[in-house]
Amino acid sequence: MTTEPFDFVIPLFKVRWNTRAVLEGLTQHYQPRTLHIITPAAEARSLRQQIDAWQVAPIQIHDEEAFFQPIGFTKDEICAELDLGESLYTPGWFYQQLLKLGAYEGIPDLSEWYLVWDSDLLPVATWPIFQDLGGAVKHTFALLQSNQTGNAKIVDTWARWIRTVLAVEPLTDPAGTFIPHHMWFKQAHLLTMGQRLQDYYQSTDHWLQLMMRSANDFGTFSEYWIYSSWVAATAPAYLSCHPYSAYGATTERFFDDGTGLFSAALGLGQAMAELADEPFSPSYEVVSAFIKAEYGTDPMPSSLSFESSPRHLKKDEQNMHIEESRSRWNPRIVAPLGP
Repeated sequence: MTTEPFDFVIPLFKVRWNTRAVLEGLTQHYQPRTLHIITPAAEARSLRQQIDAWQVAPIQIHDEEAFFQPIGFTKDEICAELDLGESLYTPGWFYQQLLKLGAYEGIPDLSEWYLVWDSDLLPVATWPIFQDLGGAVKHTFALLQSNQTGNAKIVDTWARWIRTVLAVEPLTDPAGTFIPHHMWFKQAHLLTMGQRLQDYYQSTDHWLQLMMRSANDFGTFSEYWIYSSWVAATAPAYLSCHPYSAYGATTERFFDDGTGLFSAALGLGQAMAELADEPFSPSYEVVSAFIKAEYGTDPMPSSLSFESSPRHLKKDEQNMHIEESRSRWNPRIVAPLGP
């Protein structure tokens, strides 16, 4: 099967212990043309100092504060559109979603199809991203999150945004959600979606501004679900996904910012990162070997999500995702915190 060269786009809030392993894993499994990393300027400096020793595809690093300056906006100007008051979400959380949807606005010569990947998602027993279906090459992502758990109130708000702003039905699946922490985006469909946003608001202002204003109106939005619902309604031949049972059923999600169960066990096995002479930043080869040894004859996970937000340590059980509650690395399940 012949496929065209393609790029990854990875918003990265902070360079973490698992960053190297994720980028090397994507390179090993998928051989992209370029890894585009969008990150705060301070993190960009840190990343540039480290990547020479990593086994990765060509990397381009973009400062997120000035990412949209080619079209006349700074991060501060876009975030200034928000007026949420008390909210679960920070301006930076919304801005990261716009970096994914609008990567083509800030990266010259970005591939028409580009694959967005969350920076904490490590591929393990991973899925094919291209499929030959009836002679047509499909750009395929995997459903990784069950629809049986999660915050129903927030999900309802996301669905209302899609029905109201896009005037299409939210895309649903019997088992999974369309919030899979990675997704193929095609620039042509993003352009028509931006036009629909302008039509809804009856405005010629840029769609980036309108997206932020929509957060004021609805309280939240979900970039992956927005896009997949739009394509399913307007160009369904261009949407392809692996069912939840294929890869979502084995993925795991858990808190580990470098102090969690997984990184602690890995660090001990790696001789404390060579006596701590260097920052703890294990290679994909090291992490993969550790996972194979740890899981033994058990099914290998398709992927692991290393969540860094402490809110994953405080979730009510009814809001905990199945992928979290079944993980052997979730401290809430393995070793509950506190009384």
